[in-house]
Amino acid sequence: MKRAISIIILIFIIGLLAGCEGGVVVGGKSMGVQDGQFVRSSGYMIGSYPYPFDAVCQGIDDTLKDMKAVTTEKQIKIGKASIIATLQGEKVTFEVEFKEKSKTDVSILVGMGGSNIASQLIHDRLRQTLIKTAK
Repeated sequence: MKRAISIIILIFIIGLLAGCEGGVVVGGKSMGVQDGQFVRSSGYMIGSYPYPFDAVCQGIDDTLKDMKAVTTEKQIKIGKASIIATLQGEKVTFEVEFKEKSKTDVSILVGMGGSNIASQLIHDRLRQTLIKTAK
């Protein structure tokens, strides 16, 4: 029994080190890693950006404008922001969190359960917008 568990853990570790996508489900929560860039947690796709908090919030606004989304709710507090928009009939939720002076985490949830493809596309658009506009 102990040997079987050791083998399973070893296979999981080798898969993560090889650059494959991996995931873990514990209770009702799930988490996955994709190519070392993004982490998925409970439907949210989380990415880190090397830009200040204010620049990322402005980048999200510009990205939503470019994608012709309708912003329904926006709350910005010290170090945290929450933006809810509707994009092509789907609810899109952004959670922005300050980490360091030049590091900000952005979590994106598309729909009710989270669409990885749509979240990835929005992250890509946001990254392009930040490269063009952020200093």
